[in-house]
Amino acid sequence: MMYAVRFIYAVLLSFGVCLSARAQELRSHDATYVMKQIINYTQNWSPVERADGMLRYKFRQTCDGWTVEHHTVMNMDYGNDEQVQMIWSYTSWEAKDGSKLRFRSRTKHNGVDAEEYVGEAVHEKDATIVTYSKPVGKKETLPKATYFPTAHLIKSIELAQKGENLFNASYFDGSGQDLNFEVNTFMTAFKGKKLTAVKDVSLSNIATWDMNLAFFQPGSQESTPQMEMGARYRQDGVSTRLLQDFSDFVLEGQLVDFSYADEPVCKK
Repeated sequence: MMYAVRFIYAVLLSFGVCLSARAQELRSHDATYVMKQIINYTQNWSPVERADGMLRYKFRQTCDGWTVEHHTVMNMDYGNDEQVQMIWSYTSWEAKDGSKLRFRSRTKHNGVDAEEYVGEAVHEKDATIVTYSKPVGKKETLPKATYFPTAHLIKSIELAQKGENLFNASYFDGSGQDLNFEVNTFMTAFKGKKLTAVKDVSLSNIATWDMNLAFFQPGSQESTPQMEMGARYRQDGVSTRLLQDFSDFVLEGQLVDFSYADEPVCKK
């Protein structure tokens, strides 16, 4: 059984409305996470006996948007002695005014191309239209108020700052074959010991939240999500811990390398 090892960097403030000033608080940065399988105490068995790997993430603010580069390499051992290496690469550009998302996602299994998606999602008057160049000719219509990744994160942090702990939204990032999701995001203020430094880079003591994202197929009546992901987000958009729950196995990501990047100088 193959698992989509994709970290969805979640989360559009609202359709057709410019994002709030809080968007400027997200910091451009590079981050590397070591991914390891951890025990899921609610599951007695998993086909995956061992899973580990590396996730590299680059986030940049530009004058008109945000760019993301994400590269994950995972090695998995299965109970039938099968060994699988999965490589997933994702790049995107998202407009700051919430109008558009360009994306490219590519997956390899043991060095062989498995999936590739390239396209653009645009918020139009009555819907969100996704047009693909790969697969050629593919076109889909999503709900008007669908959130793109960085705007979803901004909205989540904004609500968390107000003391709210639940955010439900339609979500799309173009990262895989699933067209879009209904995502329930739970935000809880983190009150434990915060990460203060990564190697020689210090991290300031700012508000931090544990966020759990539960992904459901649109219109699903299931009580169990298709996938769950968690992240410990700082107010500046940096995640110091990742968690991916695939029900029968769980991956934890620990931040092992980190640096802030220069912000653009933009004309007003």
